[in-house]
Amino acid sequence: MKEFVTRCRIGKDGGVKLMLQAKTKYGTFVTLATLTKQEISILKEREEFSCPTCNEPVIMKAGTLMVPHFAHRSNSSCPSSEGGEGPYHEKGKLLLYQWLKHQQLTVQLEAYLPEIKQRPDILITINNRLVAIEYQCARIPAAQVRERNKGYRSAGITPIWILGANRLTQSNRSHLKIDQFLLQFIHQFSSVLPLMLFYFCPNSLQFISFQDFYFSKTQTAIGKFHTKKLNQMSFKDMFQANFCTTNDLFQSWKWEKRTFRLKATNRLYGRELNWHQWIYLKQTHKEFLPSIIHLPISSQYMMKTPPWDWQSRLCIEVIDPLPMESPISVKSCEHLLRHHFHHPNEFPLIKQTVNPVHQYLQLLEQLDVIQQVSPNYFAKKSPIKFYKNIEDALAGDEKLLNLLITNKIRA
Repeated sequence: MKEFVTRCRIGKDGGVKLMLQAKTKYGTFVTLATLTKQEISILKEREEFSCPTCNEPVIMKAGTLMVPHFAHRSNSSCPSSEGGEGPYHEKGKLLLYQWLKHQQLTVQLEAYLPEIKQRPDILITINNRLVAIEYQCARIPAAQVRERNKGYRSAGITPIWILGANRLTQSNRSHLKIDQFLLQFIHQFSSVLPLMLFYFCPNSLQFISFQDFYFSKTQTAIGKFHTKKLNQMSFKDMFQANFCTTNDLFQSWKWEKRTFRLKATNRLYGRELNWHQWIYLKQTHKEFLPSIIHLPISSQYMMKTPPWDWQSRLCIEVIDPLPMESPISVKSCEHLLRHHFHHPNEFPLIKQTVNPVHQYLQLLEQLDVIQQVSPNYFAKKSPIKFYKNIEDALAGDEKLLNLLITNKIRA
């Protein structure tokens, strides 16, 4: 996998906007990269081309270093000539277009949509619905991503974002780094389907999906990788659900909890420093925290802070001080953590976001810590157990996670 990632990072460049397709004076669209050198040479002598967006004349470029393409002249004012991601992006976009076209789908390359003034990399018409494919290899402002998605939705178009594999950082077979930029590309097409991220490498021709993932840290998630050669899959295969097994999830989480317990606490700063100072004021230490703190929640992506932070605040601030059978308001829990949430608008590709606080409370109910008494209230059912030494804490973590595996309990 390391060799694959290295190959896919070779074109991490940008800044030049390449136009793969232009039109003749008769309105016929031509894609240079699909032609032979001889065909390109003949066209260069006989044809004149214009931009499909602004109708300005364009020039042909068919050297050896880049994908054959058209280009505006330097003084162009065309709205689609600004920015760009470079050859790695253009190669991947062309390959994805040819892959979709080979499946007999109605597909357009770089179709300009004047009503929203946008030009998706690829536009598909399927079952009388429009789907815009954006192949994103470079970092762009989050506001730009939001505006593009907003534009597509206003036109009744479903956006799907495929990331360049140059943005993929995999630490092992089940762990992926997902930073603030990548969060906005998480897809969930329905409540019964898992979270999904899509990647494509034009160098290895591998299509990678990362699905059913749970954030263990602020920028690290555990999930299911699925890799396939582009020519061995169809467009529909992109949406095939691949779930992480309960055993795999919690076996990985055992390592996460152990690392959390034993990790040295030097060089702390920011939110992590604030959290350690807070638990110190609560007269405890992470080595002694209950095992019900730092558990996997599928909607953890909605939180700005890691699981151990906000879950410990709920357990220590809200649940632990209460007498048995005392009520616990979901709204009071949400209010306590109001500064920990991302806004749902930051996840435009997720149909319906789930409330992580409610999800965690429901998990605690399955563990007999609390009991739901109404849609918005729980009641304390059992005392919360703190540990007195690290050995007991590690044994308690192991026991709880084995219980979750045996009973196939997931949130």
